[in-house]
Amino acid sequence: MGGVASPRVFQGGETVGYRVRDLSTGEERSLCLDKPPGIPFRRFFFSPDGLVFANALLEQAAREAEVIVVDEVGPLELSSGGFAPGLRALLCAPAFLVLTVRSSLVDEVRSWGGVASAPAIALAPPLGTGRSLEETHRLFESWAATYDPLTASSGPLTGYHDSLARAAELVSTRLGERVLDIGIGTGAFAARVAPLGTEVWGVDLSSAMLARCREEHPDYHLREGHFLSLSVPDATFHVVVSSFAFHHLMPVEYESAFREILRVLVPGGRFVLLDVMFSTEADREAARLALGHLWDDEEVYPLVSAVEQAADRAGAADVAAHRVSWLHWAVVGSRPGSEPS
Repeated sequence: MGGVASPRVFQGGETVGYRVRDLSTGEERSLCLDKPPGIPFRRFFFSPDGLVFANALLEQAAREAEVIVVDEVGPLELSSGGFAPGLRALLCAPAFLVLTVRSSLVDEVRSWGGVASAPAIALAPPLGTGRSLEETHRLFESWAATYDPLTASSGPLTGYHDSLARAAELVSTRLGERVLDIGIGTGAFAARVAPLGTEVWGVDLSSAMLARCREEHPDYHLREGHFLSLSVPDATFHVVVSSFAFHHLMPVEYESAFREILRVLVPGGRFVLLDVMFSTEADREAARLALGHLWDDEEVYPLVSAVEQAADRAGAADVAAHRVSWLHWAVVGSRPGSEPS
């Protein structure tokens, strides 16, 4: 068994490139970086040496392998760049071949590869690859110093501050209530939701983000944590909020996250989750195309229905979704029962 892998190259917690690795020997070459020199494609510059190395490995697989799985054929290959020479060799091989392709590219790949009659099986909605918990932690450690100015810019977080304001209107927080913000970051959402004098708690993966938040909101109770491990007692909070953090979960984790939210809410307590979400797969694909290189393929931006259904399965009441901008939705709900007077 052998193959080709493309591990990421990190700098300051952010992906700045990829390497190409021969899984049989462990030999590696640089594949691409986010700065010259190299062959430009979208936000990366590809190393000619790395591409030659990778394509030679694919051509070797075409000669020797009986079963070949390719994840994935994308726009770079369709433009005859990247791994295109090696993939064409695989298409001519006698091996059993499986290609993963985004749903929007199926017809184009069939035409490009000369496999018009090949069956296509829909495995899942076209999501991003997702980041691990450790990768997300490193990313926000590096972002902490500039996070709020950064999020006011373009990309999937376009309209960040306006969306915070609109989502805050969906929850009425009363003086004396306790509020928990999951993925609190610099505290921007909690500050809009909680009136002066409200007891605010916040959890975040990043100690650097918590340090920023502590500087701006010294009265907040802050600790490290995440959706799946809030590390606070049962039935503690009247309101749980979160902004632009839920999409860092994988879809299989959504229901567990809601169970944890309901655990820490008092009976009748409310939640508001604001994030980049889409009503349909077509809307998500349209946004990806519209944003171009500003779209982050490593993020898993969910469908609204998947989030609502996970909340329902976890036992939440009064679940509803509100669109607050063309890219952002807020999902609200509550823990069943009556709030203590």
